[in-house]
Amino acid sequence: MLMKTIAKACFAACILFGTTAWAENVARVPYKAASQTTSKNTEWQQFYAVANNYRVAFPERPEHLQQTLSSQDEQFDMKYDVYVAANNQREVYMVLVAQYPDFVDDSYAELSLETFLNGILHQNAGNQLIFADLVEVQGYKGLDFFIKSSDGVYFKGRAVMAKNQLYLLAMECEVQNYVESNYNYFVNSFQIVK
Repeated sequence: MLMKTIAKACFAACILFGTTAWAENVARVPYKAASQTTSKNTEWQQFYAVANNYRVAFPERPEHLQQTLSSQDEQFDMKYDVYVAANNQREVYMVLVAQYPDFVDDSYAELSLETFLNGILHQNAGNQLIFADLVEVQGYKGLDFFIKSSDGVYFKGRAVMAKNQLYLLAMECEVQNYVESNYNYFVNSFQIVK
């Protein structure tokens, strides 16, 4: 499942790269504040990504993948980093950080987040959106989402647009392995370090 999640992360990066703020006809979702409660989970490791300015708890030390994608018109490059860690081979957690060009900023945040979600949903015709909510995380716009695929896999996450960086926190697991408290611990441990 880890390789499948890494492949999904790479696909997500491609979606991010192709869907900045110029998409039209995206569905709008309601806006609410993100929950700040975090449960105790002492077995998880705090991870600090200095280059990407964030910290988060992973179930184990994450694997790291770094790549640069060129735009179709080769006007600019987009760098992204993916950090992936498994929890007893039952759940896979990842953080993808995409560095947009400087001209993409907070004014594009909502549209970029919604376009990203639509891209994931349309990746597979069997994907079913359980919920999606616009949230605020440390003063930045974010999107919480929960997707179930036709093959019985959950993909749940939070995407946060902070200036020209997009942070995607996600968990993937088979339906029977889903543990809400683990996901909540992961996503609520995330902090952008300014």
